[in-house]
Amino acid sequence: MKALRTLMPGKINSPCSATMLTSLSQVPLEDNCVLVFDLDDTLYSERDFLRSGFREIARSIDPNRIDEIQSFLELSWVNGNQDPISSLLDRVESGCKKADLLKIYREHVPDIRLKNETYEFIKAAEKSQRSLGILTDGRSITQRNKLLALGISKSIDEVVISEEIGFSKPAEESYRHFHKVFPHRTFAYVGDNLAKDFVTPNRLGWVTVGMLDRGENIHAQDIDRFPGEYHPQYWISNIA
Repeated sequence: MKALRTLMPGKINSPCSATMLTSLSQVPLEDNCVLVFDLDDTLYSERDFLRSGFREIARSIDPNRIDEIQSFLELSWVNGNQDPISSLLDRVESGCKKADLLKIYREHVPDIRLKNETYEFIKAAEKSQRSLGILTDGRSITQRNKLLALGISKSIDEVVISEEIGFSKPAEESYRHFHKVFPHRTFAYVGDNLAKDFVTPNRLGWVTVGMLDRGENIHAQDIDRFPGEYHPQYWISNIA
């Protein structure tokens, strides 16, 4: 993964020899192409959501120790603890239940932001009447609160969330939903997760675009682990 950070535009070192570009604006798309985005670690950094959620948990436990508790949760997670909330409750007397803290984490409106260039790209696409979509896995309230916080809910023509439709990526139904909503169109998908984002749209004839991990993604890309059909046709380092 570290080697990716030094690559120049051209061919990326992957089984399918995807083309490396700088930004999404360089990807050749037809005028009628519907541009569908993943959400987490594509439009914004999912680590920012994690930090925001940990801060809300800390606030609910002790408003006078927010920074201390948040730091404990973050450090536990960074060190590989998959259940930092339980570890926290073992150390502090709060009277809080894990289920209640998980509810806070999942349902809070997060403190997350788009990069300025990403926001401007979406607004420019909207102004040019490019149809935009979101296809994301997760809980409805969690993902919709993220869209609310990012300020792009009104810019997106169609939002598909796994909990709402009953299918998760890479299920074909998730992608074919857009075929029904936008008949006789072409499609492009922008994502980051090789395990599930690209294999199905590749098979369906979509243009597929991967956002390169700069070492901050929740799920490491591990490019060499996946056969060619799981890779995007293009890699980009920025939306715009």
